[in-house]
Amino acid sequence: MHDAFVTMAFRDKVVLVTGGSSGIGKAIAVHFSKEKAKIVIIGRTKATIDEVKDICTANSETEAMGIQADVSKDADIEMIVNKVTATYGRLDVLVNNAGVFISDDILTATMENFDAHINTNLRGTFNLTRQFVPLLIKSKGNVVNISGVEAVKYVEGLLTESLSKVAIQHLTKYIAYELGPKKVRSNSVALGYVTGTKIIERANIDPEEFGREILPRVPLGEFIKPEDVAKTVAFIASDAARHITGQNIVVDGGFCCH
Repeated sequence: MHDAFVTMAFRDKVVLVTGGSSGIGKAIAVHFSKEKAKIVIIGRTKATIDEVKDICTANSETEAMGIQADVSKDADIEMIVNKVTATYGRLDVLVNNAGVFISDDILTATMENFDAHINTNLRGTFNLTRQFVPLLIKSKGNVVNISGVEAVKYVEGLLTESLSKVAIQHLTKYIAYELGPKKVRSNSVALGYVTGTKIIERANIDPEEFGREILPRVPLGEFIKPEDVAKTVAFIASDAARHITGQNIVVDGGFCCH
């Protein structure tokens, strides 16, 4: 069945997705591959990277690149940048999606939690983006940072995680302002609860119980799917959104309305 949201607008463009081997990142990579983009998948587990790589290669009819890396490590960041530069010599869309998610509050937060969130969510996003600036300027490209509604409003149990997401939104604005004259756009997407991922379970939270608590607070009355996020990211990175930069787009079904 034809997907009305697939436009081929990214044919032959290079799109890199961190955390691209599962969940939201996988959906984003697969969607861009349907648009015939050249996909670079960054993840930490080779088996899942290879799985997504095969799907993207089949969709785009161009060999996707899979890189096993940890974005919190400087050496891995340099390796990613070097491989993309050597292979493609350009980068059109950088999607900073990789992140960790640990539930805590001011009574239970630890410095280990804080460091885990800052090192992957913020440091990884900052370091990868700054090193890709020359290629993004060359292509007049796009940066799309995945954030969360916990950076917009109070959400119980997400203290140290939310600190990293707030900083990502601020970084997004700095990139937009400083690279705008070079025609590089930068936006963030603040997500509500997205089903079909393992991130909730990894934080030792029961997804069904969490869903029951959250759903009554979502005016649209339904949860977000990874594919919904992918379509939003593709729109933001497309020429249809060419005057949108420095913005934090909230995708939450209305959760932040109250």
